[in-house]
Amino acid sequence: MFSVIVPVYRVEPYIRRCVDSILAQTYRDFELLLVDDGSPDNCPQICDEYARQDSRVKVIHKPNGGLISARNAGIRAAKGDYICYVDGDDWVKDNMLQFIHDRLVASPVPLDMVLFAADNVYEDHLEETINETPEGYYDRARLEKEIFPYLLVDTRNGIRGGSVVQAHTWDKACLRSLQVRYYTRDERIRVFTDVPMTYECLVNCNHVYICNEHLYMYNKMNEGSIRAVSKENLLTKSFHYLTVYLQEHLRGVCPSLDRQLNTFPAMLIFRTCKWHLERDLSIPKAARHLKEGLRESDMLSLVFLKGLPKKAKLVIALLKMHLVTAAVTVCAVGFNLKKTRS
Repeated sequence: MFSVIVPVYRVEPYIRRCVDSILAQTYRDFELLLVDDGSPDNCPQICDEYARQDSRVKVIHKPNGGLISARNAGIRAAKGDYICYVDGDDWVKDNMLQFIHDRLVASPVPLDMVLFAADNVYEDHLEETINETPEGYYDRARLEKEIFPYLLVDTRNGIRGGSVVQAHTWDKACLRSLQVRYYTRDERIRVFTDVPMTYECLVNCNHVYICNEHLYMYNKMNEGSIRAVSKENLLTKSFHYLTVYLQEHLRGVCPSLDRQLNTFPAMLIFRTCKWHLERDLSIPKAARHLKEGLRESDMLSLVFLKGLPKKAKLVIALLKMHLVTAAVTVCAVGFNLKKTRS
């Protein structure tokens, strides 16, 4: 019933715990696809070792191409009805697949996707995450009313980002046929890599189940992971690729999404500015970094003033007039980050 895909790259200290947790599932009708994305450590040999020990394990060795490339290789090889993902430095509870299976069987209609929750694992404690939407079954009408209007950017509390459904691939089980149809075709995207496929699949779902069962253990201790160091600067060419991809693949699905497609790049600019300020940069220094990022990414060309929230419209207008320091000052006040020293 399930294909579990694990992209593997530089996770040697964690990969055995990850794989062992999957092989220990109480529900045993699954295949495990370990996608070695040209990992330069001992991960390739460890993956092959598991394949020799357990017939459910299949290993794909490929040149390094990034996370999307690794997932796509797994999707092409998968045979299960549903696909789940586990990052190589995380692990899962032993009842994950059994829980998902039971929800699928109990559903009054065939499900396209099951969403669950995770525990953030720190060295000395756990933090539970929850889905911000009510638990239960969502048909197409309920998705269009309660989920899609806040999918890319939830602006009900400003333009600080966030969504009613997080884009993570690892807290979802999705129909393989859906992912084969809507896998991410632009492998140049190297940031927010979950966003394109997760959201394109979701907006093409008819029946979804959302719950807050904690089945996934998200490793917050691996400070060397891509996700741990990806906040240095959002405004790179990769984000331009991401934004253009979303606009090309989600536009026209529903009017509420069309509005968010313009707000999304504005949100990325805001978050970049916020992260620079939180790194204890002064406003002039943050403005300099922001200016460099805008030049590299050309993100301003993807944002139009019409339809933006009031404060976002002011910031984007200032940036389009090349008044970057003034725009950063407005952001600092909006985020209550009063960095005024030179």
